[in-house]
Amino acid sequence: MKSLINFSLITIFFSSFLNSQVLNIEELKTAPRGLARDYYIYRYIDEKKPSKKDIAQLKPYVYRYAGKIKSKIEDKVGAPKQVTLDCSSINANNLLEANATCKNAIVTTKYLQTLPKEKRKELADKFKTVSPSLANFITGFDTPDPVLYYINTNDTASYLKYYNTSSDKEKFLNEHNLTSEFVAKISSNWQFKALINDIVINQKYNEFRHNLIRISSSDLIDSDVAFLLGLNAILFHRDEDALRFFSSAAKTATAASKRDNANFWVYLITKDKKILKTIAKSSDINIYSLYAREFSGGGKIKIVVPNPKTNTLLNYDYTDPLAWQRVKNSISKMDSAELLKYGTRFFTKSTIGEYSYIMEKAHNYKLHFYPTPFMEDIGSDDTKRKALILALARQESRFVPSAVSTSYALGMMQFMPFLANHIGKKELKIEGFDQDDMFKPSVAYKFANHHLDYLEKYLSNPVFIAYAYNGGIGFTKRMLQKGDLFNKNSVYKKYEPFLSMELVPYVESRNYAKKVLSNYIIYLAILNSSTKISQFFENLMIPGASEKFRLDL
Repeated sequence: MKSLINFSLITIFFSSFLNSQVLNIEELKTAPRGLARDYYIYRYIDEKKPSKKDIAQLKPYVYRYAGKIKSKIEDKVGAPKQVTLDCSSINANNLLEANATCKNAIVTTKYLQTLPKEKRKELADKFKTVSPSLANFITGFDTPDPVLYYINTNDTASYLKYYNTSSDKEKFLNEHNLTSEFVAKISSNWQFKALINDIVINQKYNEFRHNLIRISSSDLIDSDVAFLLGLNAILFHRDEDALRFFSSAAKTATAASKRDNANFWVYLITKDKKILKTIAKSSDINIYSLYAREFSGGGKIKIVVPNPKTNTLLNYDYTDPLAWQRVKNSISKMDSAELLKYGTRFFTKSTIGEYSYIMEKAHNYKLHFYPTPFMEDIGSDDTKRKALILALARQESRFVPSAVSTSYALGMMQFMPFLANHIGKKELKIEGFDQDDMFKPSVAYKFANHHLDYLEKYLSNPVFIAYAYNGGIGFTKRMLQKGDLFNKNSVYKKYEPFLSMELVPYVESRNYAKKVLSNYIIYLAILNSSTKISQFFENLMIPGASEKFRLDL
């Protein structure tokens, strides 16, 4: 079969820590600052049951005081007393002299209702020079329709202040149509972005969403919001309006992947093959640029498949998370030239993940590395399984064996400790298993095969497997059984499966699966099994024999 993905392989040639023991306090104190040390502090508290005094000693050494470790520490020693600002002495007479925090905390709709109108006007006049935003909030309060006033004056802060205190969010949104100028100004606000994402992806508040279609596309609108407004228009079968928004999103996107995504929707609407040729020239490797190259005969994809001859790096334990943490801390301060020089020492078979990580950073992520490390341990002769494991590992850890995530997922395949312990001790029954064994590539690959065997009982397409690997089998089951996504009878058939891929409710899984699929296509080609990416898109709409969740849809 003729290969439909053309790329060039830039092949490069150049002629224990893990004893399953928890570190003690002094070792933890001297360990390098970062997620790896946080993980071992968490293990120490969880498994050694230290005194409150010992835990208190370790708290200042935590790098990221959030999530599991924060809960664990505060469960043992109690939460710190919240430092609250005392604004009790502030009243209408001295409000002007209060600090900004007290001003914003005190001046609410509830507070303004307690003041006579004359006092509110007096406050607004006084605030005009020291706090124009609060002055406008107070002025708007006394208009017949405060929210409309805030929209017309482009006062996004006051608008959100009213929105946050409203008891009926849908009614609030429906009663006040947003102007194009207001949307352009508020579109970069994180809360507004989250709101638009929620109502579009979950198709809520139909009246408000329909009103958003009339917003004029503008280069001033945040690219992410413009893209969501494009999807919203598609959901209302307003293709011409969608085209406006997607064109705007493509024009203002700063990331190549987002620009390619928006441009791809422009192509889907217009069928203009010139757009495909534009996407095919992208510097980024993603599902859209791969698809565009397939159908437009685009140029070769330049990737790097490192192939070192040296087996290992002396005096470096690639299974030690703290060793990798030291490296990460060092390279964070290096410029490109320093990274290129420093990274070459990692050009060995056992540290090709670290090498690729450093080199991509050195090339400002313009050069794409696709290593194939530890293939002797990958545990399968099936090309598709090998490609899938490599695709997942590249996305999960960049093939760094000792990687630790913010949630303390471990190793190349990023298994959570609770799942690793369950599989290792209960399912695979590995004698003496410790969760730190996940830092061994052979164990990581073994667990990946075991978990994929389970997932493939229910799912066959790598996109769905990626959703389940990232978001869980329960999440994927609920999404598919709902029946509105990846349905061959969809009323949006002409835009499928691309629309369904944009409407996956969990944003992390939504983006994760796209990246895994592009990795998968590249690795199939590296393993001499090139495949059309279009085939995977077509198969997304047809339940496979093993996809029990969808067979009745």
